[in-house]
Amino acid sequence: MKDALAALAAGLDDGADLLAQLEGPFARCVRQHPRRGQLSGWGSLTPLPWHAAGFSHGVEIDPGTRLDYHTGVAYPQDGASQIPVLALSPQPGEVVVDACAAPGSKSTQIGLALGDTGLLLCLDLSPQRRRVLVENLARQGVCCGVVCPVPIGRLAGMHPGCADAVLVDAPCSGHQSRSPKQTAREGRRQLRLLGDAAGLVRAGGRMVYSTCAPYREENEDVISAFLAAHPGWQLEPVQLPGTDVDLDGLGALRMWPQRQGTEPFFACRLRAPGDAPRASLAGDMPAAELDARIPEALHCWRRGTVRLLASPAVASCAIPSEARGIIFDRGEGGGNSELEPWAAQALIERGADAHTVSHAEACALWAGDDLQSPGPARGLVRTEHGAPLGQLEASGTRLRLPSRMRRSALV
Repeated sequence: MKDALAALAAGLDDGADLLAQLEGPFARCVRQHPRRGQLSGWGSLTPLPWHAAGFSHGVEIDPGTRLDYHTGVAYPQDGASQIPVLALSPQPGEVVVDACAAPGSKSTQIGLALGDTGLLLCLDLSPQRRRVLVENLARQGVCCGVVCPVPIGRLAGMHPGCADAVLVDAPCSGHQSRSPKQTAREGRRQLRLLGDAAGLVRAGGRMVYSTCAPYREENEDVISAFLAAHPGWQLEPVQLPGTDVDLDGLGALRMWPQRQGTEPFFACRLRAPGDAPRASLAGDMPAAELDARIPEALHCWRRGTVRLLASPAVASCAIPSEARGIIFDRGEGGGNSELEPWAAQALIERGADAHTVSHAEACALWAGDDLQSPGPARGLVRTEHGAPLGQLEASGTRLRLPSRMRRSALV
């Protein structure tokens, strides 16, 4: 019996090329932060046709050696992985659920699109993966995110119709060789997940289903089965430049290594029947902690010795959470307090006054070296390219660094 991969390739004009290129290497890509300055130190960048903020770069470049990665200007993400959020099209002020959120590539992409007026619920059941998710949200300065360990179906039962949009980037077979029995079993699991997530979508809201598997059984067949089981839901065609159509002409998107040079990917947008406002998730707003450094659009409050910074919708969100917003500072606070490194970057991104240093000085600061010409004590500092570095220590010569993130030989 043919395996599912061979059967898929047999139905494509360029199936032999698919098999030859499926194991990569794929084009290496980054996504640029919309508010943190210009990319620097990446060599020749090629814009992605389907995403204005996406670029491919040379295979010789290790993103971890680029200052832009540490300052959140660049987020390494496969080019195809960027299309589900583009299909979802999150808008400021909306409530969006990322149903399979960790490690956070798509969550951060959604959060940046929502800005400081939205609410992003990030669901994942793995504690280890949630820890990575929390750090990635903070590194990107996302203040509209709530990390929730509640299972999708349970949350839908507690708060049905609470979301304007839901992303289901489903666990899948990836692009490893699988038998038809294996892909069919995976498809059934994905269909159950999609059905649970549908309960979160308000009437008239939208949902995007995506996988990084090439198999029809985990993509087109899942969508057809979902539509058959959920009367009134409709597939809403999406077009993005440089992408392929799905295998059945449904109006979904496909990406292929032999055509786009990316991982295989599938993304489909669905629209819920009816038209009604979402169910409210608002609860009590915690008492605000006043601080001249806090932007007006954000809310800051105390939880024990920690102060948190988030959008108002996140601060008042009435669902169980493991983390929300980002940590602003610890201890007593006050205008002279030492900010958490990610919070300092978030303030600079939002227009806070900052001392400017050269790119070379910025790389030295991130390596733990001292500035030769001191800046303001506990002042904020950015690079000449606009990248937010963070807060200087009381000496004005050394940068407060996130734990585990000190690196030398940055570019």
